[in-house]
Amino acid sequence: MKKTLLALMATSLLTLNAANISAPFANDPDFERINQYFNTLIESHLATPAISNINYPRTDIENLADKIIIKFDLAGVEKNNIKLTIDDKKVLTIRGEKKEQKEEKGKTFVRKEIFYGTFEKSIQLPQNIDENKFDTKFENGILTVTIAKKPVKKPNTKIIPIK
Repeated sequence: MKKTLLALMATSLLTLNAANISAPFANDPDFERINQYFNTLIESHLATPAISNINYPRTDIENLADKIIIKFDLAGVEKNNIKLTIDDKKVLTIRGEKKEQKEEKGKTFVRKEIFYGTFEKSIQLPQNIDENKFDTKFENGILTVTIAKKPVKKPNTKIIPIK
């Protein structure tokens, strides 16, 4: 994580410095090649699996009165490569792997943004969920998890007479 932050700070500094000095060299083809080279290095560093799966899978969470509906966008992930768990602290965790279909040798990509690899995401659920009432549905690359809620019990109060 420390390396990632350092890389992001370096990227910011390089971008700021390049913006300030690019005007005098705007038509210099050597400068353009060097600039493109550094941009490619930075982009390739930021495209490593550890960084690219930070926000994967994309998630929608709907909190209704009687249930919580969570949708995970898992396009391209096979159902048998997904594991869904909940622990005793009411943390729902989804783990899985999106496998690349077939690596074709000799192809040259101009840009490659589709994520492949392992992923894990955890969501803290409220305490009033019913851990025994889960419903899951995996359809068209969307995993929908519906979790029933228990009624919130109001604490019993007793009026104490004041003498």
